[in-house]
Amino acid sequence: MVEAYSDMLLRLALNRTQSIPEAEDIVQTVYLRLLRANPEFRSAEHEKSWLLRTTINLCKDYRKSAVRRTSVPLDEASLTTLPPETAEVLDAVNQLPESDRYAVYLFYFERMPIGEIARILGEKEGTVSSRLSRARKKLKALLKGEGYESL
Repeated sequence: MVEAYSDMLLRLALNRTQSIPEAEDIVQTVYLRLLRANPEFRSAEHEKSWLLRTTINLCKDYRKSAVRRTSVPLDEASLTTLPPETAEVLDAVNQLPESDRYAVYLFYFERMPIGEIARILGEKEGTVSSRLSRARKKLKALLKGEGYESL
């Protein structure tokens, strides 16, 4: 399970926290909660949804915490490993409202179908579709249509 999901969970946590140590701590906490709760999963999809939902919840908790308010955000140097256009898009995604950010990140960066995103976020598929549509319009405005017309 760790091999199958750790990279995805770390990318999600890093995208939300902008801090590698905090993202690693969140992923570790996800696995600790998994061990403590020992839930019975109906399928691999249910297992993945549980892990993603737990990661999202822990990221929300982190954003509310005092630690975040006293830490330094991820600097530009650490974004150099990403292609420039990906870093620019991620920066624009981070400017979206939180509810839209998760939908966009899971759909475009993790390539998840809308139904699975809806299950993870606890929303209806139509709501997720609306969030994605609204987010695309906002991203086009943020990116000023510079080569991103296909969003």
